[in-house]
Amino acid sequence: MGFGQDLRNSHEGLMKLQDWELKLLETVKRFMTLRVKSDKEYASLLLNISQQVDKHDNSSQINYVSGVSKSWTHMVQQTEQLSKIMKCHAEELNSGPLHRLTMMIKDKQQVKKSYQSLHQQIESEMNKVTKGDLEKLKCTYRQLTKDAVLARDKYKEAVVKGKETEKARERYDKATMKLHNLHNQYVLAVKSAQLHQEHHHETALPLLLDSLQKMQEEMINALKGILEEYSEITSLLTDEIVKVHKEIHTSIDQIDPLSEYDNFIEVYKSPEDKEPNVEFDATLLDETENLQANEILWNNLTADSLQAMLKSTSEELLVTQQSLRSKEELMLDLENKIEESTKTYEKKSDTSVKMKGLGLMELSELDG
Repeated sequence: MGFGQDLRNSHEGLMKLQDWELKLLETVKRFMTLRVKSDKEYASLLLNISQQVDKHDNSSQINYVSGVSKSWTHMVQQTEQLSKIMKCHAEELNSGPLHRLTMMIKDKQQVKKSYQSLHQQIESEMNKVTKGDLEKLKCTYRQLTKDAVLARDKYKEAVVKGKETEKARERYDKATMKLHNLHNQYVLAVKSAQLHQEHHHETALPLLLDSLQKMQEEMINALKGILEEYSEITSLLTDEIVKVHKEIHTSIDQIDPLSEYDNFIEVYKSPEDKEPNVEFDATLLDETENLQANEILWNNLTADSLQAMLKSTSEELLVTQQSLRSKEELMLDLENKIEESTKTYEKKSDTSVKMKGLGLMELSELDG
């Protein structure tokens, strides 16, 4: 299953999915922002109560070393140390996962905007080539056919009457030339529409959707890294909280970017809507002579036009090939940047885990 294979007619569903995911990311961001704020406030309160405690000085009252006093003093010191740790974790959470999540939201908004723009562009081009342009040519074809028939009838009438035969013949030839040239344009336009239709459904749209799925999965993978780092930073290592965070780890580990959209695809999966093939309208030939469906007409009336069309099309083909090579280079560059960005996320998460381990060792030494 995949976007390009199963979601070619599910544009509305994909837009809803991206809107829903953006709202989810905003919810996660608000949650992390409040967590940073609450951890900082908690750290400040711990430090405040530690500093306000009236430490009992046994030396002014009785001459003995109080175990209770020592324990109490140590408890206050550890509370102050906990305050520093909580403050450090809050700053780490703010500069790490929360910052990366903010950047991800901006990236995801841009992905949605780009996808929507590109989808609209290729759909608009599809409609223009397979419908709009052909309808204009068919309308002109019918009018030129009428003109040619009328000119032919007037020419026959002039021959019968023996008056202004040459002028009538000249008008007939001119009308016929216009019709034949337009016929050739229509034949080429139909072939172009057929190729464009095939390219749209078999290549362009699936490629766009598969690219969107790849970027979606990359962001799911990055979000998984952010949540894993959040879990490491906020863990307090008590039995109760360790149990909670094991549940968090379990739920995070269940995130699989490759199967993330399986259920969504099943829900929005749509049967392939096979559009009718574009065909030459044979009714256009009812009142014409020497014109064949889907056949280019080469004669002394169309030769110049066809040569000019060949030259123009060849030049356009060269420009298109150059543009394609440029876009392929740009696509490779973007894929490399995505890969580098993913590696950066992974490195940051690894560094965070190592720093966390060192911090725990230091705490263990202090407790000893």
